[in-house]
Amino acid sequence: MEETDWDAYGTGNYEKCADCMVHSGYEATAVMDSVKNPLKAAAVALRGFRTESEMAPDILLDRQRPATYVFSRHVEEAMARLKGGDEPTQSVSRSG
Repeated sequence: MEETDWDAYGTGNYEKCADCMVHSGYEATAVMDSVKNPLKAAAVALRGFRTESEMAPDILLDRQRPATYVFSRHVEEAMARLKGGDEPTQSVSRSG
């Protein structure tokens, strides 16, 4: 986790993130903003959300890095280890 370049991921940075539909990061940002600005959060709670104003600009996707698909490679490597008779790194206990 510490070695991952997280700035290389996210909407606009990585092709797979463009249509991910997982909101990780977005909710946390809203919570952090609510904690930093409790009066602003209270005003939104009392008055509701603005729905008639201008929307935030779209995130540009033209500079995102292309997706890499590594799943097939992982499967091929695992199959090669199985065919070669290599033991798994973790033992699986079977209780009956």
